[in-house]
Amino acid sequence: MRILFIHDNFPAQFGVLGMWLARQGWDVTFATNAEKAAAPGIRVLRYGPHRAPSKETHPYAQVMEKAAINAQGFARAALKAREAGYAPDIIVAHSGWGAGMFARDMFPEAAFVSYCEWWYSWPGADVLYLNEMNGEPPPESLESPMLERARNTPIAMDLTAADATLCPTRFQAAQFPPRLRPLLTVRHDGIDTEYHAPDTADRVSTLDGLVATDAPVVTYATRGMEPHRGFPAFMASLPAVLAADPRTVVVIAGENRVAYGGRSQRAVDWKEKALRENDIDPARVHFVGRLERPLYRRLLRRSNAHVYLTVPFVLSWSMLEAMSFACPLVLSDTEPVREFAGPEHATLVRMNDPATISAGILATLGEPTAAALRGRAAREVITADYSIAKLWPEKARLFADLVDARG
Repeated sequence: MRILFIHDNFPAQFGVLGMWLARQGWDVTFATNAEKAAAPGIRVLRYGPHRAPSKETHPYAQVMEKAAINAQGFARAALKAREAGYAPDIIVAHSGWGAGMFARDMFPEAAFVSYCEWWYSWPGADVLYLNEMNGEPPPESLESPMLERARNTPIAMDLTAADATLCPTRFQAAQFPPRLRPLLTVRHDGIDTEYHAPDTADRVSTLDGLVATDAPVVTYATRGMEPHRGFPAFMASLPAVLAADPRTVVVIAGENRVAYGGRSQRAVDWKEKALRENDIDPARVHFVGRLERPLYRRLLRRSNAHVYLTVPFVLSWSMLEAMSFACPLVLSDTEPVREFAGPEHATLVRMNDPATISAGILATLGEPTAAALRGRAAREVITADYSIAKLWPEKARLFADLVDARG
């Protein structure tokens, strides 16, 4: 079976699945805009835009122009591969940036799977939540609804061409218009539950001398430090947590950047703002940056209270990985979280209330036996329903069935 993945980034959602398929005997190619893409068993096909979008393009059409230029870059690379004899049986493309828009035209005999993460609307669930959280009225705009609707154009093109469409969670699928939801198959990317597993030896780790063996360790780990992931409220909760026990240490992994949100959010240095506004002892709150996977694993295995907060938006893999580690969890009581975890798995808190977050952290630290039981229950959810051992074979069968259906 010859499978072609298309994604601007690497390995992203498809890389590890591709390596697994290669080990099963599949012929795997990964088309990407990433310069340093490489993985065992995967052939890399590189594409890229030949120019930037024109500044003269109408604002409503700029997203589409950028997507079309990206799609043209893929089409040029695919044409060379096709002329060299390459012909995939199935194509799986991340929809949104446009690279897969012309994949069906390049390889008309292949089955085509669109991978969709989000349908844009105005105001979005995340924007409404942030406004409500900050006590602000719903945003009003004449132009924003049109700009957001236009962002869906590349996604809609992929949907109309697809033999099947994958969406990672029920919450994300619910953001699509009702007429489109029947086209979506909800399948998570999967968690490697063997790698992301608890280890009692790491429970007493000092993290290379960063913490004492008996220190209660509070952890926070997402891509960026931003309102979408509750960073300001988390930081505001820490003075009360640190004051309750002089041994407590906080370790924050991630980069000081905004991965999600509009221009107004990206203009703020949320880390600097939080440190300026909150009385936080720098000797007990450690920012360790973006961690390589083995260090990230050690950190979460050591955690006595792992905090994950999110507005109603795309759920981070990190939350499900923390569940797989059986971390004692403090989670935002928001819809994407509740799809996977309830009170029996975690302490749920209001992410707009730092006092509630600090109370949840302290309750988790103060009742380690109960917290550990909830952590084990959280891991059981992941091992039962979201393990790659279950989901990857299911996806392989789905892909093979689509190829068979096309004859």
